[in-house]
Amino acid sequence: MKKRYIIGGLIIVVGILVGFFISKNSAIAPAAPDTTGMATTTATTTITTLPVKSHASVPTILKNGEYLVTYMNSGFVPKTLTIKRGTGVRFFNYSTRAMSIIAVDQNSQTYRTLNQEQSVGKGSYYDFSFVNPGIWVYTNRNNNVDRGTIIVQ
Repeated sequence: MKKRYIIGGLIIVVGILVGFFISKNSAIAPAAPDTTGMATTTATTTITTLPVKSHASVPTILKNGEYLVTYMNSGFVPKTLTIKRGTGVRFFNYSTRAMSIIAVDQNSQTYRTLNQEQSVGKGSYYDFSFVNPGIWVYTNRNNNVDRGTIIVQ
């Protein structure tokens, strides 16, 4: 009878240790993303809720390392964002208007790459990786009064 309790106790201890080591390994952060690539865009996807509420004073960073710029009925939040070269930004439409991000400086080939091909509605987003340093002023093609600035260092 004692053998059963000892074996049962050992199985429980081994199970706890295995569970501890498995959960510890899953908490390791992934390696930093490769920032040597060119600027890319990602197809829009509809989301039902805002992933993180963006505040004007503190930039929001998503789990995938991208910064969040939220398009609200009142404009872009934050209006100005400073990031490092190679960083991605997710422009999330939380307004009741259509959103299509375009660069204000259309005379520069570099800045023209920041042109969202299709407008998206509320709950959708546009991803863009900034690989070239500079000051990127952008607007919503559908409401060009709303402007924002990304400073890439």
